[in-house]
Amino acid sequence: MRFLIFILLPIVFLSCQTDLDRKLGLIQPYLSQVQDSMNVNRIPDSMANHFQQFAAQYPQHKASEKLLYASTLIAERSGRHYECGKWCEMYVAHYPKGQYVYPAMVAAAHNFERTEQFGKAIEFYDKAALTQPESILGKQCAQTSTMLKKGLITPEQQLEYILNHSTDTAR
Repeated sequence: MRFLIFILLPIVFLSCQTDLDRKLGLIQPYLSQVQDSMNVNRIPDSMANHFQQFAAQYPQHKASEKLLYASTLIAERSGRHYECGKWCEMYVAHYPKGQYVYPAMVAAAHNFERTEQFGKAIEFYDKAALTQPESILGKQCAQTSTMLKKGLITPEQQLEYILNHSTDTAR
């Protein structure tokens, strides 16, 4: 009987792994690529879900902010525009002073527009425009928001609007 206890006791202790430890173990091989350089080119598309789920479950963990933003980059790269928009929205909500909040706003707007979620697209274009109103990108976000509010949703409609409303200093 004692022999059985000595065999089972280490097995029980070794199998006592928390959910956090299990999830960290899954993403650990890719953590340095995200934390050091935000280089997601070599990270498989399937890891986007794992990154996002980890960040959603453990938003206070030191790696969560970068993992969530990395998940948006991977989702966008693989053409998962709706997920990218939702995860960018999540990033802006959870990390309003985060390192990637402005690009997340712009990406949310763009990806919501691509999935015809025009109300959400306008919301994020407006946020981005208000965040950096003097930047070229901020001005483009304001202009895109204006066009969407007017119902100009196709690239052709938007181009025609831009051409007809541009300030031509050559005249």
